[in-house]
Amino acid sequence: MKKTARRRRSFWIDVTFSITIITLTVAAIYLIFTTHKQEAAASPDKQKKKATAPPTIIETIDSNYPGIKIITETSNDPFAPYAIQYPQSIHTAFNEEVLTYINQAKANYLVIMKENKKLGMEPDGELNVSFETLTHHSGNYSLVLMTNMFTGGKAGTSEIRSFHLNPRTGESIAITDLLGGNQKRLEKLSLLVKEAILEDAALENYLKQEAVEQQTKEDWSHFQNFAITDQSLIFYFKEDSFATRVAGPPVIALPVEKVKHLLVNRFQARAVEPVKEPSAGEQQSESPVDEQAVPEEESSNPVAVGNEAVNEPEESTVKKVALTFDDGPDPKVTTQIIDTLQKYDAKATFFMLGSRVEYYPEIAKQVAEAGHELGNHSWHHPDLTKMGAEKARNEILRTSGIIEEVTGKKATVFRPPYGAVNKQVRNVAGLPVVLWDVDTLDWKHRDADLLLEKVKSLTKDRSIILMHDIHQSTAQGLDAVLDYLQNEGYVFVTVSEMD
Repeated sequence: MKKTARRRRSFWIDVTFSITIITLTVAAIYLIFTTHKQEAAASPDKQKKKATAPPTIIETIDSNYPGIKIITETSNDPFAPYAIQYPQSIHTAFNEEVLTYINQAKANYLVIMKENKKLGMEPDGELNVSFETLTHHSGNYSLVLMTNMFTGGKAGTSEIRSFHLNPRTGESIAITDLLGGNQKRLEKLSLLVKEAILEDAALENYLKQEAVEQQTKEDWSHFQNFAITDQSLIFYFKEDSFATRVAGPPVIALPVEKVKHLLVNRFQARAVEPVKEPSAGEQQSESPVDEQAVPEEESSNPVAVGNEAVNEPEESTVKKVALTFDDGPDPKVTTQIIDTLQKYDAKATFFMLGSRVEYYPEIAKQVAEAGHELGNHSWHHPDLTKMGAEKARNEILRTSGIIEEVTGKKATVFRPPYGAVNKQVRNVAGLPVVLWDVDTLDWKHRDADLLLEKVKSLTKDRSIILMHDIHQSTAQGLDAVLDYLQNEGYVFVTVSEMD
């Protein structure tokens, strides 16, 4: 009897143990399956998010200047976009110096924008770095980097920084090299610079006298940011260092003739050979200019339509003005601008970046459907004069392609980034080149009231007004601008309708 009871207890213990094991096994399998299913369901979103994240693109191309390559780095991050171009050579010390500056500028910008994002601020940032190469007969290049940064608020910041390189030897010159380290020459140079500042009509109403005295003191460190060409010795000062409400850092250029007595021999102006008059019966010929070797100067205040400069308009009873918007499309600002333009029955020209059309195709389509003119502004916003013809052509063709693909309409005009244009760019553009004569500087001041102030002071009949449809302040100030222009009797036309 006892044995039977023990057997029964043993049987039920075995059954209970087996059931427990089976239950735990089933639970483990269910847990593994559920977790895997959740991960599988989540992974497409992660992959999609990763796939749609705006890429950072870095490209290297040859420049028109021997020994210099161009690095272009762009990001279409909606919150912190940037377009950066900087020079690179075979000389490590020069490359490290330039890259240190670029990395610091980019880091400063991204840190601020990251903080803005944490604070819940609107995505309204922008960083642009471009450069130009100035040559001197001594073989030295002055590579001048221009940095424009906006991180929110009322105003952007601008900086100009020069670097120097002899591409053959790797030498980097300083102002002490130009003046032979002579303190007396420095004192004379400082006086010449001060005179030039005080005589500059564009600065005279905004100068801070004490600051001028301080910035032009006989101190080598005040004159290290310079460039030298065969025509000028140029000095770049910090923004607002001695002049308020002036767009960008002050630039003071002294003609070489004024400073040649201060320069050591190798930096003095090259002697010009006298022109030989052709003798009787001798025909004078012109040598063709190699534009690759001698790039066309960029205009600081560009005004051009097609391949010809804008002429003074003839007398007309109808005053016309062309409104143009660069660097879009933007999902918020562009749509607001379209609505404001519709309120005034105004048509404008939108110069779009191909990379942003690709990112915001629906907004580009809205621009076209609203009847505005579609313009090409390149794919990445590089300085096309520093690219080879094939690279420049690809920037333009790729942008025209995406505009037509997305909107069903062709881009009819082209505006080069920074207004930088030469014969090569015109040749590869395949479209009329359009610049401007009214620069509102909306990218810099980000102030709706100043937008109107600039338009009031600069606009005339047949003006082409430059604005950007990526800044909230521009959208906010546009209504007042259109109201003013309409009351002044202006008719709004696209740039192709301007005659």
